[in-house]
Amino acid sequence: MSQTTEQTQSLDSLASKLLDAQQKSALAISTLTDTIRSINDAQAQAQEKLNSLSAEMQFINSASQPLDKEQVKEFWKQPYVIVPRRKSDEWYVCCPTFVPFQIGWLEKTINGWNYFIVNKYMHWLGKIPDELKKVFDLKEPLPVKISHDMDFLLTENEQFQEQAWERYSKFLYRREGKDKIAIKKGYEFDLIASMINDGILPFLPRPVDSEDLREAMLTFTLRAYQEKCLNAFLQYGAIGIFYPPGSGKTYMGINALARIKGRKCIVVPTLTLIEQWKDRIEKFIPQRKSEIDIITYNGYEKVRDNTYTLTIYDECHRLPANSYSKLSTIRTKYRIGLSATPLREDGRTDYIFALTGYPVGTSWQELIAKGIIRIPLIRLYIVQDERDKIAKIKEILAEKRKTIIYSYWLELGSKIAKQFNLPFINGATTNRLEALKNAEIAVVSSVGGEGLSLPDLERVIEAGFQYGSRREEAQLLGRLFHSEKKDLEHIILMTERELESYEKRLYAIREQNFRLEIVR
Repeated sequence: MSQTTEQTQSLDSLASKLLDAQQKSALAISTLTDTIRSINDAQAQAQEKLNSLSAEMQFINSASQPLDKEQVKEFWKQPYVIVPRRKSDEWYVCCPTFVPFQIGWLEKTINGWNYFIVNKYMHWLGKIPDELKKVFDLKEPLPVKISHDMDFLLTENEQFQEQAWERYSKFLYRREGKDKIAIKKGYEFDLIASMINDGILPFLPRPVDSEDLREAMLTFTLRAYQEKCLNAFLQYGAIGIFYPPGSGKTYMGINALARIKGRKCIVVPTLTLIEQWKDRIEKFIPQRKSEIDIITYNGYEKVRDNTYTLTIYDECHRLPANSYSKLSTIRTKYRIGLSATPLREDGRTDYIFALTGYPVGTSWQELIAKGIIRIPLIRLYIVQDERDKIAKIKEILAEKRKTIIYSYWLELGSKIAKQFNLPFINGATTNRLEALKNAEIAVVSSVGGEGLSLPDLERVIEAGFQYGSRREEAQLLGRLFHSEKKDLEHIILMTERELESYEKRLYAIREQNFRLEIVR
């Protein structure tokens, strides 16, 4: 090799090293710049908090008089403010967040105040404390009912007939006599929903015919509140049972299936719940399984031409959806709706009641006070990103417990399952219930988010969820209410952006006055 060639190679090597050094230097400068920027941001945030704290201290120090103990006592006599809303028969009950107070539905939290909504639904479901019922001036509804065959609107006299005609004329087409108005075909449930929206419970008692009843012959005994539901069903023939998760709504359904003769239908949201109902039927009423059809809410075409003695709509808050409401037209003599969360955020809550029947419910607090359901430890971890969610899951799983990790996002669910060598139970999984029973820890998509009952479940982790749905949050929390174990844990993983965007879902926890611990 010539000396010139060696010199050229040496120069190339030197140039390469210089270029490499320049790149490393640029990277170091970039990293240093990011670090300085991060420090500056942290300093700015700290200064902002310091300024805020300083302002608060100035406000406190500026108070010329100490707290008046008598005024404080007076405040605690009624630590809330009632404000009428524009909508008739609906109120805000505003209460400081530090007061352990719960009523109605928590709509929002602003500047340390909780805004609860109280309306007729709360009254029907037994969610207004007796001492507060007199505070709310619920207007006396128009005394009208719907006939059993849903052909007529029934009124007590000609005066009420005239008022009903003026109010609901778009659903009606002919007056008959002085106390009946014929209902347009196809508008029956729209009329019922409109009446419910006006505070009317239009359901006439239609007692279950004695010829349709038989001895249940079951191995379990209903609790007092469950007997109350069964008696309401026997009286009205169509009811909605709106009790908290873990209160045994399925057992009430099993009792009705056992007692009612003839062909029955159960409508559920997922194949997982088909498996669960079959499991319960096989356990308690195997002799009746040939009488029972079980379909999902997508299965209308399978049963559209059938006639049933009884239809049970499980998780009936789904029924008012455009794609599912036709299931309410199934030819059935009696009906029961089941839901722990009779709430829709599309404005169709009234249809939940309209499509099921006379509402029977109670507050979560009542069953908690009786020790029937227990409150888990509820903790929200704020993390930076998806990678940190997985790291936090690893940390949590170090303590071995029966756990469901919920991820409604399939990609994240797959990552978690692969990372920890866990089963991922989703729409493609067969024998889901068996897989859930056998797995100590499982990743689960939305196929296990509603109605699932695992008596040995000890911990729920939310990793991926559907935006700000408070109903979904209540349902996932409710999975632990079915557990027979102690020291239950409900853990939520959110990034700061998710908390900012979807904090609304957490109202499902706060509105029950449950303690939510936040860890950053």
